[in-house]
Amino acid sequence: MTIESDSPARALGVEARVGVLKALADASRLQVVSALIGRPHCAEELAERLGRSASTVSFHLRKLDEAGLVTKRKTQYYQVYALRDDLLRLTLKELVALPSAGDGPAQRRAERSRTQVLRAFFRGGVLVQMPKQWRKRRIVLEQFVGRFQAGRSYREQEVNEIIHALYPDHCTIRRMLLDEGYMTRDGQLYRLIEAETRTPEAETRTPEAGAREAGVSKVETRKELKRQYLETPKQAGVFQVKNTVNGKVLLGSSTNLHGPLNKHRFMLSNGMHMNQELQRDWKQHGADAFAFEVLEVVRQKDEPGFSVSDELTLLEQIWLEKLSPLAPRGYNTDVRIRE
Repeated sequence: MTIESDSPARALGVEARVGVLKALADASRLQVVSALIGRPHCAEELAERLGRSASTVSFHLRKLDEAGLVTKRKTQYYQVYALRDDLLRLTLKELVALPSAGDGPAQRRAERSRTQVLRAFFRGGVLVQMPKQWRKRRIVLEQFVGRFQAGRSYREQEVNEIIHALYPDHCTIRRMLLDEGYMTRDGQLYRLIEAETRTPEAETRTPEAGAREAGVSKVETRKELKRQYLETPKQAGVFQVKNTVNGKVLLGSSTNLHGPLNKHRFMLSNGMHMNQELQRDWKQHGADAFAFEVLEVVRQKDEPGFSVSDELTLLEQIWLEKLSPLAPRGYNTDVRIRE
């Protein structure tokens, strides 16, 4: 089947197509979509119709919105959601037929990505927050690079003033321009490296290499690496300790999933777990009867205003509603499950 030139499928990149399929691969979201087929709804109406909490429905609507499957408009105090009929009319064959990898579409996708980053991190031409992801950070840094003239030397004070027009932390931006190979420094003089003369290595250099070329000490390099480590987001999400014999679960969540499951396994193995019923069942059925699983993780978004804690709260509500782990059906004694 040939996809028509005006088909919305032609505008969908691979990631967008995967996003649509992921958004629909959930029973609760399918219920929301089914309800919206009849007519547009606000979140409160859908919650009442589906017998779910408003926060849970809002979570699923946001996932559908991110995938581009719904549109929303504000009416008085409510957001009204409607399905995008053009996408829903696509056949599965159209959706899974990947677009060609020609230069034109690839360039358009890259430009769209660049535009989205600039819209997210700039307000009124001023940077409001530095992205954490390397790819987005380079897009932002190019806005600073455009303020400098090739072939001219700048005193450090001049560099600071140019940067300060877009972002108050000129020290951080100045260091990044050096580390990422956009500028060189000779004493107190800075020069822009023209794009056509930048080496491929400059695009993938390590922080250590950039620091050496910029004349930065090893101590400062270690500080920079430590700062980058601290900026790296920890994985947040919801987990369970499940008794496979009777089906009971202990539901938990954490903003850093690195340790909780190991902690529960250790405490149970040593007979020290605070949940006495769970400890009794562990002793009765043995370790092999229990599964330690991460159920869902928070999808990190590198954009201003994103809150891992708020996203985790929504996941907690969804899984509490889905599993009903409170005693006597489960091991939880409280709806507060975050560790």
